[in-house]
Amino acid sequence: MNSKDKKAIVMLLDNIELRSKHTIAELQLLVRQIDSIKELIHRNDVQQPNYEQIKELVQNETPSLRPTSPNDLIRREEVINMTGLSRSTIYTLMKNSEFPLSIKLSERSVAWRRGDIQDWISNKITSKN
Repeated sequence: MNSKDKKAIVMLLDNIELRSKHTIAELQLLVRQIDSIKELIHRNDVQQPNYEQIKELVQNETPSLRPTSPNDLIRREEVINMTGLSRSTIYTLMKNSEFPLSIKLSERSVAWRRGDIQDWISNKITSKN
């Protein structure tokens, strides 16, 4: 297997890992929603809960389930979750040109391209092998 094939496989595995983490987060959210609905039922003395209350609860806590793209702009918290790095480490690495640069969205808001972060992770994995 050549290095190009290995890199492609690693990138595919990284993508699968990212999607599985996203799925785990969605399942954890679903468990929280179920617990909230059970609590709502219990507070109402096990009477039928108000449909509007449940609908609002689910709508407020349900994330968008759209597919991800390398061109998606992701915020710092997601970058931290993807890389396992702290905020200060990210900015130190950026200063040293060792991490993808952020994109300024507004005066107090920045984001990164998802593909840049995924490539950085893949490069870290392949450079250790």
